[in-house]
Amino acid sequence: MEIKWLGHACFAITHGGYTIVIDPYDSDYTAGYPRLRVRADKLLVSHEHYGHNYRAGVVLSGRPESDCPFAISSFEVWHDNMRGITRGKSLVHILEADGLKIVHMGDIGTQLLSGEAGQILGADALMVTAGSCTGLPSQEVWRMCEEVLPRVIIPMHYRFGEHGARRLEHLDELLHYFNAPGFAHFYESDTIEITPDTEPQVAVLKYLGPESWAALAAPEEKAARKGILAKLLKKLKTIYISFPCLQAPSVVIYLNR
Repeated sequence: MEIKWLGHACFAITHGGYTIVIDPYDSDYTAGYPRLRVRADKLLVSHEHYGHNYRAGVVLSGRPESDCPFAISSFEVWHDNMRGITRGKSLVHILEADGLKIVHMGDIGTQLLSGEAGQILGADALMVTAGSCTGLPSQEVWRMCEEVLPRVIIPMHYRFGEHGARRLEHLDELLHYFNAPGFAHFYESDTIEITPDTEPQVAVLKYLGPESWAALAAPEEKAARKGILAKLLKKLKTIYISFPCLQAPSVVIYLNR
């Protein structure tokens, strides 16, 4: 099962050639992130805030529900520590397929009740916020992870560089509590494959932006990129014609394809 981080709290989860995108963000309200435009077979949204419900950013394939390899369930949690008075509710999504359990915590703002914790106990991967003033702070996120014992913890919804609002914590504030040497794995990719053999870890995925989303690009995005490439080749051909000194055989063959 493959999990790709698209930024903020948004992931593309793929299994058996079927892709689910969860919590797409509106870049107009999500600091530092570019326009999101991807395709998927199914879309899940944890709650109706701009950083999580940008449905216009996901083009659905139209595949029937019977194609979905995941058993999907969810339960509601408070988005804040005041029983939803300030931020409302959010959904925790549980995706299960071929013996693997993947959990996306949404914007959780309070500790889980015992019955809720039992539903995600021992998950193979847990995508969880790294801490914020509008949800669980980092220390409480760590406490929750210690309670539900996921095998792989994937931090999300945090501030780094120009990305993320000021109300979000930096990732270091969460990692500070996982003080076992080597437990945090820093990936040079935005993607991790979860298998029964994946070792326990905090998997810090690297945000790579739209250039890494080629397989998820919506049809119009692919067409736009193709158009840009065609214009570039046309411009190069014009330069070649204008400057005979560039007319090396290899250049002639390439530009006349």
